[in-house]
Amino acid sequence: MIFTFCYFKFPDSESLHATILPNRIEDMESLIASYLVDNGGASLKSHIEYLKECLRALESPSTYEADISSNSYSAEIRNDGVRVSFLYDEVQSIKISRTKLQDITKAWILFLEREPIAGYIENMHIA
Repeated sequence: MIFTFCYFKFPDSESLHATILPNRIEDMESLIASYLVDNGGASLKSHIEYLKECLRALESPSTYEADISSNSYSAEIRNDGVRVSFLYDEVQSIKISRTKLQDITKAWILFLEREPIAGYIENMHIA
């Protein structure tokens, strides 16, 4: 899996917005990118804190089951895997290993904590 972290600007705005572009538009990569970007309208600071809470659950060896869902995406930890689906179409779901989602989440948090730079792009490769 390859993800591209980048900033974009709406035509009528001066603000930069962070997003994740999956390398391929496949169910797994698209759902993961959408889940991580889904802030539910919260501030960047609140979204980073939410992602850090999710990361703590993913990293904790004592967490066998946990709900780390976002506003529009279900994400449920079950043992060594995480099931992610769009809440309004749960038929379309994927299962990803905890460690892979952990690695992607860590990289996304680090990207969000940096000062936004127009045109900056960062690629994340997950085997």
